[in-house]
Amino acid sequence: MISAPHEIHQTPFNFIKLVIGQAVSVFGTALLRFALSLYVLDLTGRADIFATLFAISSLPILLSPIAGVIADRFNRKTLMVGTDIINGIISFSLLLVFLANQANLVVIAIAMILFGFIGATDTPVVTAIIPSIAEKDRLEAANGILQAVQSLSGILAPILGGLLYSMIGIKQMLVITTIVFCLTASLETRISVPKNKIPYSGSMLVVLVGDLKSGIHYTLSHSFIRKTMLISLGLNGILTPLFIVGVPYILRVVLGLNTNLFGLGLGIIELSTILGALLLGFLSKKIKISNFYQWLLFASFLLIPIALSCSPVLLKFGQLPAFILFLMSAIPLAACLTMISIFAISKVQAITPANQLGKVMSIIMATAQCIAPIGQVLYGIGFDKFQHRIYVPILITCLLTGLLSILAKYLYRTEPNN
Repeated sequence: MISAPHEIHQTPFNFIKLVIGQAVSVFGTALLRFALSLYVLDLTGRADIFATLFAISSLPILLSPIAGVIADRFNRKTLMVGTDIINGIISFSLLLVFLANQANLVVIAIAMILFGFIGATDTPVVTAIIPSIAEKDRLEAANGILQAVQSLSGILAPILGGLLYSMIGIKQMLVITTIVFCLTASLETRISVPKNKIPYSGSMLVVLVGDLKSGIHYTLSHSFIRKTMLISLGLNGILTPLFIVGVPYILRVVLGLNTNLFGLGLGIIELSTILGALLLGFLSKKIKISNFYQWLLFASFLLIPIALSCSPVLLKFGQLPAFILFLMSAIPLAACLTMISIFAISKVQAITPANQLGKVMSIIMATAQCIAPIGQVLYGIGFDKFQHRIYVPILITCLLTGLLSILAKYLYRTEPNN
């Protein structure tokens, strides 16, 4: 594989500023989306509207390939700063609406969708910037830190969002986030990022469509990237939905845990993903293209104790033994899945030319996001079909993950081990 010609601006402070900026952007928008959802719940008293709005605000991630095209065509630093300025403008505009007592369901829905769209734009931009400011041999560690930041934001945003909403109210939250977004944008102007703006002529729409076609063609024609995208689809279709749908169902329904143990189980597993992201910096030399399939095989073996924890054989001894066995397998599985994902992303980043990086990464992320809901539906059907034998769909997942590891071994057999 040929290394991408990235211009390097590698200083620790440069990366620290990027991490701080990304943490504020991700956490700030997630916190506001959750707080606004709570406001809607108070306004309407309807849980279905609350859940629907929160879900709709996540849909713009499907537009990330367009954001990837923009990230490759225009100056990434400007885009990164611009997204936080726009977040600040949206937050300030909402504040004015609330101060004028004009807040309603439509306005809040539009604001939440805009926050989601800005977030979908920001992710490909930051992903494309990382290889240019992180040392190549530390790329996995850099991605791991940013992944940990995003995961931690996902855990803390609902908790702090609900807490701040109840303590100071939505108006004061909007004042704080407006100021913080603006300060973050100011910080990001001090990050040294290679200029990548590409001049163009003619219609911008035609240029962007052409760039998107170019990105899709590059992604599908590059052997390693095409194979990695296929494995990513498998992971997001098989294992990711298990944590989204399967884990809550198993803990709450199958094991019958009370609210405290249920929350503890979910929190520990979420923290395991962060641990996996941070551990990759130390274990990056242990994961190679040649043994990538072994990590997938290890993940498949970890599903066997999870299946056992759902079986009548163990459940007859009570909740606690099953819960402990479940966590003993789910914790390393969550960490392993995170490390596998970051390793794959880092390898793609390392070999992709700078002028294709935003498009390639956003295409991979969007396709992975699209396959996950299908997996979630299939898990729902499987759990409903085997509600008294939940270990059956878990064992099927084990088999499919094992087959995915065999596929990975076959696909990567001709790829250089670097």
